[in-house]
Amino acid sequence: MHLRFIVATVAATLVFAPNALAGPCGLPDAKPLWVDYAESTVGFRDELFRRPGLVLASSGTTTPQSLRDGGAHTVYWQMKLMRFVGTPSEPADAGTVAAEAAELLDRAAASSGCATPLIALEEMWGAGLPTPWSPSNSAYRTNVLELARQLSARGARPFLFVHGNLELRGAAGAWWQQLSASADIVYESFFHAPRTHALGPVLASRTLRVAMRRPVSRLVALGIDPARLGLILGFHSKPGTSGREGLQPVGAWLQFVKLNALAARQVADELGLGSIWSWGWGTFDAAGADADKPLAACTYLWTRDQSLCDAPARAAFDTSLTDGQLILPEGIQCAFPAGMVREAAVARLAPFAGSPRAALTALVTRRALRGARVRPRDITRAEWSLVSARHGGSYARYRRALAHRGLTRADAVAILTDALRARRLGARAARSRLAAAADSALCLRDELPARDLFNLAKKL
Repeated sequence: MHLRFIVATVAATLVFAPNALAGPCGLPDAKPLWVDYAESTVGFRDELFRRPGLVLASSGTTTPQSLRDGGAHTVYWQMKLMRFVGTPSEPADAGTVAAEAAELLDRAAASSGCATPLIALEEMWGAGLPTPWSPSNSAYRTNVLELARQLSARGARPFLFVHGNLELRGAAGAWWQQLSASADIVYESFFHAPRTHALGPVLASRTLRVAMRRPVSRLVALGIDPARLGLILGFHSKPGTSGREGLQPVGAWLQFVKLNALAARQVADELGLGSIWSWGWGTFDAAGADADKPLAACTYLWTRDQSLCDAPARAAFDTSLTDGQLILPEGIQCAFPAGMVREAAVARLAPFAGSPRAALTALVTRRALRGARVRPRDITRAEWSLVSARHGGSYARYRRALAHRGLTRADAVAILTDALRARRLGARAARSRLAAAADSALCLRDELPARDLFNLAKKL
């Protein structure tokens, strides 16, 4: 069965439940919470964002009230966190943090119309600085932690945006754990659109998912509740900001926006993340001006929920919501044009192969090499050679030895056939077929086969 048909068939069975309005301040309580940047710099916010079904991040009072009047929910967006906590090289006076937190909460409550608001804090600096920290960075980290604690103690829910290669070892790991008790940690997951789009939907989607999954998975490994973690996606137009970077035509840019939204939803659902944010919609200067921003925002909304904006009616782009996505039949670990590999088959072969990945690689290789013809008599000779060399010519001893290792005679014959096919093709051609299968594969959690051959026949 063709892979695209399988994916489309499975996707047709998916049903997305509506968000129940049972969260704080009447916000949706479903995970993840989708939040979109909608300050006054977003010139099209009334056209696209001022509507029911959206949660919008803004500041001030006039703009948020207007957005709520249109049916949207609002949370507070605080630009330039350094105003309250300083920087790693010049931390603010620790004695001012509590008062600053109280002032920030008052503004956020007035802006959002809620006494216990969600507050986006953009952004923390020096998240990758190694320990031991300098005295100034230690003071800065103490300020960040205290601000989060003060806001949380007063009933607010802060969301701290971070970026870069997070330092999580030793004392740094303990600091992140302490932070997560008072604030959500939102990782800035920004990408260079031209490079990503050039990979095509399968590899681009995989690249996005792997990059989004990596930092939040490292935080989860520290014991941090995934519900206190999130992603923020960047759809900037200004050069040098890891966004559009001049990608043309507009359909290619919209394809990139769509794949970002799909990747974020996949990773959030897998890990149970609490929120997904978007920004880059604002225009702060001439270099960031982009007439296609409304189209990109509409595409982002449409990808999440086709009722939010009719992107296909506004522009021509690839509207597939399944190409490159991890939508697999139940029980299937990997699917690719040459076939599928079942989770149960990987689990059964893994003890003999030495690891789940070795088993997966062997099974993917089997399907990738299936077209190489091997004569039945060559298979018979290979098996007899094994029986005579290692089991004294006794098929009974041979079968008992296989059973002891969790294999049947059919398993052994298949493994021997794989080795003969690889030999017939030659190592280079066999590796090429395996690499092509891996490049086109859709595998659970993007856990792919290795790109080199595992000759399990040597283990028989």
